[in-house]
Parts: sequence; C-alpha cells; structure tokens
Amino acid sequence: MKNPDRRKFLYGAGGSMMALPWLETVAAAGATNKLKEPSLRFASFYSPMGFVRDHFFPKQDSQDFLSMPTLSPLKKVGDKVTLITGLSRVNVRGVDVHNQCSSCYLSSADPHGPLKSVYPMDRTLDHLIADKVSHRTPIRSLELNCNTFKDLKESIYLDNISWYGPEHVATSIKDPRHVYQILFKTGKSDKDITDLILQDASNFKKSLNHHDKDKLDEYFTSVREVERQIEKLNSYYKIHKKADIQEPGESPMTRGEYIRLMGRFLVLAFQGDLTHVATFMLAPERWGTPQLYHELNFTKSHHGLTHAQGQDRVKKMLVQVDRFYVELFAEVLEQLDAIKEGEGTLLDHSMITLGSGLGDGEHHTMNELPIIVAGSANGRIKTGCILRCPENTPLANLWLSQAQLMGTDLKRFADSTGPLKGFLK
Repeated sequence: MKNPDRRKFLYGAGGSMMALPWLETVAAAGATNKLKEPSLRFASFYSPMGFVRDHFFPKQDSQDFLSMPTLSPLKKVGDKVTLITGLSRVNVRGVDVHNQCSSCYLSSADPHGPLKSVYPMDRTLDHLIADKVSHRTPIRSLELNCNTFKDLKESIYLDNISWYGPEHVATSIKDPRHVYQILFKTGKSDKDITDLILQDASNFKKSLNHHDKDKLDEYFTSVREVERQIEKLNSYYKIHKKADIQEPGESPMTRGEYIRLMGRFLVLAFQGDLTHVATFMLAPERWGTPQLYHELNFTKSHHGLTHAQGQDRVKKMLVQVDRFYVELFAEVLEQLDAIKEGEGTLLDHSMITLGSGLGDGEHHTMNELPIIVAGSANGRIKTGCILRCPENTPLANLWLSQAQLMGTDLKRFADSTGPLKGFLK
C-alpha cells in the first residue's frame, strides 16, 4: 500500500466497518524523524452515591492512596493514576439531590443561568469535546450504561450522565448486543464481522511490518472473543421470550460479567479508533430496586446501604460494592495499558476519569468528591500521586483542563475559576 493513511478503514462484503489499531507502518508514513503522536482518548466513568470516605481517601499526611482498601485494586497501574482531593460541585437546594448528581456531573452549570431545567444542566463535557474531535472517528461518541433495571419509577436524570443540553439526553446504551452492532456493523445479523473483512485485511497486511501484523491479529482476536460472548447472548435470547437484557439473575451474565463485557467494548472502540470519546455508568444513581451482586453474594439497594452505613454490617457491604466497581474500572485500565501504541500504551494516550456526583452518600455532601484520573494524556498529566486541591475547588476546573487537553479552545467551563492547578506536568 502506497502512502497509507494514518487510520485505514476496512469495508467488508456486508457493508461492515472496522477501524485499525495503531500501526507503526501507517503512523510512520510521511513522517521523518519519529512516529506521529497517537490521538488522545477521553472517557468518564461514573459510580453512584459516592464512596465510603475512610476507605477511599488516605489521611492528610499520606501520599499512599493505593494502600486504601477501595483503591488497592489500582496497584497494577498505580503509577499511571492520580487521586484528586478537594473538588466540589454546584448543589441547588430545594431540588432532588440525586437527580442533580448524575445528570449534572459533567456539566456543573450555573443554577442561576438561563437554563430550561430545574437542575444545573447544560451541554456536558463529553459532547463539547466530541464537537472538536469527532471528525477523527466514525463514531462521534459512545454512551455506555450498566443499568439492567426495567422499572420506570425512577427518573431519566438518575440514569444518564451525558446530555446534549438541558432536557436533551444522549441516551445511553445498555444492551451489549446493541453496542456490538454499533461498533461492528455487519449488515447481516448472523455474519461474523471478522470473516467479512478478512479479505480486505489480508490485502492491507501485505504493506505492514511483522510487528504491525501481530498487532492486527491481536485486535481481530479480541473482537472474535467478544463476538463469541454476543453469540451466547443471542442464543439465550432466542429461547427466552424477552429480547432485552434481563434483570440480574435471569440473564446468562453475572453483574460483573456484564460490566466487564461493556468495558471490553470501550477498550475495543478506543483500540480500533472507532471513537475517542466515551461515558460509562457503572450503575445508576439512587435506584430503589435492590440489585443482585452475584460476585458479592447479596442482593441490596445501593442507595439503601449508603444511608445505613453507620451500622458496621451495612458499612462492610457498602465497602464491598465500592471496591467491586473500582476492581472493574481497574480491569479496563489494565487492558488499555496492555495495548502498545507508538512509544507508550493506549492508557498513556488516554485520559480516563472515575468519579461520583456525591462526596458522601449518607449526608448528600457535594464537596470532597471522589475523583480518580488515569492515563497521562500523552505525558502531560502528573500521575502516580495525590493532587490535593484547596477545599471547595470547583470540579469544573478539572473539566476545563481536560477539555483543553483534548484540543478545545474553551477558556472557561461552567463555574470554573481556571484550569486545575498542579494537574499538568
């Protein structure tokens, strides 16, 4: 292939679409001294109702955040993670606190501004970033949500962190089969996506070096593994009447397996350059229905646990839930860090945040928010440390810094007072 593009899209017989992972042969085409810098990816993970504070935040005189029970699952990628303390967000009194927490997490809008909502909502950070970078990828942004509940008694605000604007939700995707269809459109439901593009891929591989051929094979193998899981789900739902993903306990997947599969999709989307912007809800905010945590061997309401954490037995279960979500987040980071890309890894070329709209789920505080940022954004972010911000530093300062790193020309975001001090090297 003569002067191949930095990213080459392959189209198979069924109108399928697949982008390629980072390939040195392609990246180096036209370059003189060194490989071009890989594109930066942005993702925001949301965990509901805060975390148990004394298991998440180390003492003021300690820098060892990885020794905290809830954060210890991050040890394998600890040198690429930053814990940020002191951040706070807008809290509008007199309206539901949980609805604010999730729906306004990525907007932090001025509650006194000209907004057509009872909550401080506006266009969220992910879409402001997508406005700038979506031309680079076939998919503008990816909104993933690991909520399996079917009951409709809870509001839309509790179940979405991504919004195009006030009252205009960017509906999240909950069914893994739907995510698969979006990322790997075959045009024929029973066709294997990889089989459809093998001929194009084999022709393309002729122009690659040995290292890149191995990377391409690695990527296709990962896609095949996900396909097998989707095939199992499809077989299951052909037998059962309901086509949608079922409540935990009725589905062929445990809670952990479900979140892992959704996390795997995010990794593949970033690895294959299908999108550079994603949001990921590990669970909905304040959902009244109890949830089965298969791996933890109990069925509980997460919201209910937060309000009874004064009891040792309840607090112990809540800590287990917190750690469970951090473990699943850590697995995504480890997968990203295992993928070599240019002179670093896919995690090095990403900016992945895990946080919550509540600092304390028991007392509904919105200061001292639990925020973790993983990845160095191509070496620009300080990692492997705690960044202790002054008390009540606006969360929007972090969002502004991330927006600027992603190439936007924003000078201010919501109630920000400026980029987050000490965040960059």
